[in-house]
Amino acid sequence: MLNEGFVLENRYKIVNIAGKGGTSVVYRALDLKANNAQRAVKEVKKTNGTDAYNARQESLLIKEFCEKDVKNSFFPNIIEIIDNKPDALYIVQDYIDGVSMEKLLAYYPFRHNMVLKYAKDICSVMSFIHKCGMIHSDMKPDNIMVVRTEEDFENSKKQDKFGKLKFIDFGSVIERREGTFAYTPAYAAPEQFRKEELDEKTDIFNIGATLFHMITGRKPMNVAVNGKLVSSAERFVFDKGTNAGLVRIIRKCVHDDKNKRYRSCDELYADLDRAENHTYIRVTGILAGLAALSLGISLFAGIMAHKSRSEDFNILLERAESSNEYAERAEAFEEVINADGGYSDAYLKLIELYKNDQVFKADEVEQILRLMNANVNQLEKAPEYENVSFELGILYWYYYFYGSSDSDIQNGNTGISGKIAAVKWFRQAQTANFMEKYPRKYQIARVYCAIGDFYSQSQKRENELLGSDISADLWKSMNELGELVETENADSDIIVLETYKTLVNLEYTNINEFRKAGISFAEQKKFISDIKEKTERINPQGGTAADAKEYILGSYDMIIQSIEGSE
Repeated sequence: MLNEGFVLENRYKIVNIAGKGGTSVVYRALDLKANNAQRAVKEVKKTNGTDAYNARQESLLIKEFCEKDVKNSFFPNIIEIIDNKPDALYIVQDYIDGVSMEKLLAYYPFRHNMVLKYAKDICSVMSFIHKCGMIHSDMKPDNIMVVRTEEDFENSKKQDKFGKLKFIDFGSVIERREGTFAYTPAYAAPEQFRKEELDEKTDIFNIGATLFHMITGRKPMNVAVNGKLVSSAERFVFDKGTNAGLVRIIRKCVHDDKNKRYRSCDELYADLDRAENHTYIRVTGILAGLAALSLGISLFAGIMAHKSRSEDFNILLERAESSNEYAERAEAFEEVINADGGYSDAYLKLIELYKNDQVFKADEVEQILRLMNANVNQLEKAPEYENVSFELGILYWYYYFYGSSDSDIQNGNTGISGKIAAVKWFRQAQTANFMEKYPRKYQIARVYCAIGDFYSQSQKRENELLGSDISADLWKSMNELGELVETENADSDIIVLETYKTLVNLEYTNINEFRKAGISFAEQKKFISDIKEKTERINPQGGTAADAKEYILGSYDMIIQSIEGSE
């Protein structure tokens, strides 16, 4: 591993570690021979000769693509491949200052106009690869970088400000052939599961699955469950109100019968282009029709709005507080927020409303994020803004389950995508003001961020071993969270038990990594035993909390046996 300040080949000065993989590390570096331009330096260990060989071949392929794709520049620019060291191969490329599309989708889905825009870019890249005589076979949001910093996205109220795309990870690019085993289940076509010949229409299916994730904000259902193929009708279920044109296009992309899909990416591109132009013409016509009317009444409306605001707001608030039905109450609080975007209590009560059925649903995600984004300037100035952020983080952490894989569900790890999405909101809560007003909540937010970051890192490379420093930090955060959650949420069985379930799962999946980090097996046994004792003292009245208790107690013997087996 290279240290900060080390200069590779008298040219690339290492700044910090940008990411880690099972057999590789990516550094951010400055190019001393190019006015300190930022570079990404990927170090691939030669312990396993295959890893270094594959990395080199992938880099050569990307370099070839980049040289041919001068017009669009969708591919990373490979600066240099350094293969003169005995222990490692170094691949130098331009540093991509952006965020993965998958990470953005953990916050909220894209609007249909942005899906259409990005879909055309994806089609262009895939068509280019096809014309090179290759197929991709693993297109998904995690392989797409959106070139702007994450902070820009989080602070942007308009998704049409999103940047251009860069495509990464071409390790799956192959020639047409049968029997290819590597694929991502959520985006895979039936022929990939059946190990049949893959062709351009397989990529079209993968594109359709990616567009589904973009428009709904959730991953598709896996291609198979318990070894049995799942039909596209079951895998791709759209929310009510989803843009009809996009639904039609996606359904054609993901047809189980490949002969009924688009014949080529060019054909798909043309359909996307028609859909985009239709949207533009329709919206432009409506806006043009309203422009004159809006101009005539805007002054009058502004004057009258101020005069009646206080009266109307009190009426709206009274109606919201007195509503009993879920839909009526949600709509009423939305009207309150539209009247006063900085009224924190309305956001907090909406969040409480969402918790009633213990599931944070897609339409609820859309509603709260739409309202917060539309009123961000007012809301951020509100005294309780950090508290709204904290409670939204709690909502994501415990009640958002989209994106969980079948193995997650079987292992009790539901809501991983929710925990990753929650980190953004817990970070928003960590201000000096919030620490002074809610010191316990502040500490909980800090610990949730640490564990959420761990989930984010481990999900990128599901089977890789994490470094001992990361494991040691995780162990510290787990112990701290175990103590904090009991005192802060003593009146909420579901939050306490779901937290214990999270801790149990983290312990079980990281037994050996904790030991490498210096945590003894005896300490790990005590940790699990303490959770068991605390769980036994809680008596939930059925529902999800009772299921969590049963899961924790049922896992105890298995975890203890695993720890003892590792000793």
